[in-house]
Amino acid sequence: MTSASGFMLSRKGIRDTEGPTVATPEQGREERGELLSISIKNLGADRSEYVDEIGKLWDQAKRRFLAIGQYLVMAKERLPHGAFEAMVLAELPFGKVTAWQLRTIAEAVRNKRIQPEELPSSYTTAFRIVQMPDEILAQARVANIVRADVQRPEVAKFLAKVSEEQKAHRPAVDRLVERRDELKRDIAKLERAQRDARQELAVLEAELREKTIDGHALKDVA
Repeated sequence: MTSASGFMLSRKGIRDTEGPTVATPEQGREERGELLSISIKNLGADRSEYVDEIGKLWDQAKRRFLAIGQYLVMAKERLPHGAFEAMVLAELPFGKVTAWQLRTIAEAVRNKRIQPEELPSSYTTAFRIVQMPDEILAQARVANIVRADVQRPEVAKFLAKVSEEQKAHRPAVDRLVERRDELKRDIAKLERAQRDARQELAVLEAELREKTIDGHALKDVA
């Protein structure tokens, strides 16, 4: 089914998000909700079984934080003024910062800045990606950073590299900005001088018209 906010929510997606979800507590804040108990299977020495089970849980974590974000977006849009903030502060198992991050991710998906399958399974890593300006996000795609299995250190390393490159280009940009501002000031000064000259010329022409030459009014002083 399609929600009014533009999200596609299947019955399975809704069922997956009912009840306790993967915990996303705000860092440094005691969690108010209870963690969901997960039955751990005895998988023995079969490596592929471990890979399969861990992969399933990892994918579920991503689907759940995206679904939570979608619900937060809908709540923000539909609840009366002030009710959303009160709900987050008093009734949810995470705080304002986490709610904002999850909502930001969901909005990025809704606005098609990123596809659900591109999201990493960590909501904090996904948030760092969707927070990138469009130009940086495009660079991240070229660098193969926007992908489901990307890890937070890899994203951090990419952003650090971008920051260093921007700093390296900063002096040249600053010089261009300084010269631009100088030219703008010069143009404004010339425009003021031109305006003052036109005003003075108008006064002079008015005075000349009042005078006579050989008893006749001056008609043209051009």
